[in-house]
Amino acid sequence: MIERFIRKTQLMHDETVKNLAKSYLEKARSNLITMEILSKVDKHKALLTIPKEHTTDEWVVVVAYYAMYMAALSLLAQLGYKSKSHTATSVALEEFFVKSKMLENAHLVNFEKIRMRKEEIETLSDVRNRREIAQYSVTKKTTSDLAKKTKVDAREFVDRVEEIFDVIG
Repeated sequence: MIERFIRKTQLMHDETVKNLAKSYLEKARSNLITMEILSKVDKHKALLTIPKEHTTDEWVVVVAYYAMYMAALSLLAQLGYKSKSHTATSVALEEFFVKSKMLENAHLVNFEKIRMRKEEIETLSDVRNRREIAQYSVTKKTTSDLAKKTKVDAREFVDRVEEIFDVIG
């Protein structure tokens, strides 16, 4: 399946992208901070003169997803791959870190340390779906529930990516 994304140039081998790997991870961490700030707005609505009925839950989910996505891009960049597609990114993560068919020998030595469980990769896709629901849903309760779960998933995913990043770096 990964070959299809390579043929369509949605996933490309590019050694120069390795220079951006750390920046992608830094952006992921920055997005987590933004997620936390947004999740605390409710406590400060009066100070910020925000209407009581306003909620930031939708954007908590959106920013959480992008934190995860930037973290995923950092791992691909560490391996010398650049992705132009969210789907290609998920497929490449599964290929490199679950199935391991394309890992270089240098990375195989540490494979057990960098192996991601399929469920960890699926969380990225799940959160992408949650982002779409949160952005297009008009039900505040649904969006609030998604925000709570997604915050936890985003923190765990970025933390795990950072562990792997350090091993393969």
